[in-house]
Amino acid sequence: MARIYFLYRSKKDKAALKVRLQDKGEDGKFFQFEANTQIHTSNEFWNKTRKKQRGLSGEEKNEIKKVNNSIEPLEEFILEQYERDSPNGTHKDWLKLTLQDFYSPKKKEKQYPVFLVDFITSYLADKKALNELKESQRKRINTTRNKLIRLEKSVAKKYKIKDINEEFKADYIAYSEQQQYSINTQSKEFERIKTICRYAERKGLAVSEALNESSFKISKEKVSNIYLGASEIELIEKVKLNQDYLENARDWLLISIYSGQRISDFMRFTSNMIFEDENNRSFIIFTQVKTGHEMYLPLRTEIKSILKKRNGNFPRAISDQKYNDYIKLVCKKAGINTICQGKKRECVASEGQKPTKYDYRNIVGEFEKWELITSHIGRRTFATLNYGIVPTPDLMYFTGHTSEKEFLNYIVRPDYDKAKRAFDSFNKKESKPKPIPQLNVTKNASNQ
Repeated sequence: MARIYFLYRSKKDKAALKVRLQDKGEDGKFFQFEANTQIHTSNEFWNKTRKKQRGLSGEEKNEIKKVNNSIEPLEEFILEQYERDSPNGTHKDWLKLTLQDFYSPKKKEKQYPVFLVDFITSYLADKKALNELKESQRKRINTTRNKLIRLEKSVAKKYKIKDINEEFKADYIAYSEQQQYSINTQSKEFERIKTICRYAERKGLAVSEALNESSFKISKEKVSNIYLGASEIELIEKVKLNQDYLENARDWLLISIYSGQRISDFMRFTSNMIFEDENNRSFIIFTQVKTGHEMYLPLRTEIKSILKKRNGNFPRAISDQKYNDYIKLVCKKAGINTICQGKKRECVASEGQKPTKYDYRNIVGEFEKWELITSHIGRRTFATLNYGIVPTPDLMYFTGHTSEKEFLNYIVRPDYDKAKRAFDSFNKKESKPKPIPQLNVTKNASNQ
């Protein structure tokens, strides 16, 4: 049986203790390992003070306790490692290396789960620790995770990260179609799953070869987005509303149209955010929730008019859901009822069944325009109506887009409008063609 001894072997007054492990091999011969610890004490203490039976001072008792607290966990660690490694007398450096592990333990790499649903939990934890995930992104990923749980239940299967291949894609699409999820929802969610799998690959987990194939995706379908034209905005401004809550919502809608901001930003506007510079230019100063950008938003005349009728105050803040519901009613009363193709959120629960939060889908179809109005309409209208009038970099500053590609997704110009603007642009550049200079050959008279 292995035995451990702690020894004071130095001739100095103070030094580190040595530790010795001794055992008997299968051949009956003893062997031992010896190494220096990091337990420092004095010769006087080790060989005299700690051996006293009585008459110890409080300071001496504290020192004995301190040394014992250093020895006991080290002794336990050495014995555990010895049992695990089973070294023999030829492993001369075994105890020295064991003490290195005790005093400078190697950081263990995080072990990630191989199942997709479980891995998403780890992914969210990592991103939260690194502060790389916004709350809206976390919610979308959790929605995807919950959908995967329901998918696995329906097919009686648990998917590993390496199982995210064409077979999974087929299962995912079949389930999504059965549950009436739109193609675009499927496409976005599938890309989210691929992003998580690529992260898993960087963490050393096995992934499917399909992950890096260009065909491994779900193609989107083109859905017409809508915006409000100038005449429709005028209808909204002039419509008579008898209910205060609709008047309040109408003013927020107009503010969104004239500011181009997200609901998470404009619904927080207060008069305290307004700043006037030395040249009497007024700005709304705030930080965008999604981007974190500090904004100096010009306070347009149209917004000033709304504040003026409210004694300098912005409308009452309301929830996102109420805002979406109320602006639909405002636009309905304003007569914005042309038939448009678009997406409308509807309940798909069976008749008589109490709907859950999972029973709502974006249904593509043709509807009266007021039915398609959501909080994004103001932002999209702002970008569309000002595109080509205000320089694009300035518009991108107002909307908070970091790339022109993302910004252009907000532009909803019919093709004929685009053609007319292109014609006008080219027409400005056109000028009368310059005559091609003629080269006249003059004969040399002396050669005639």
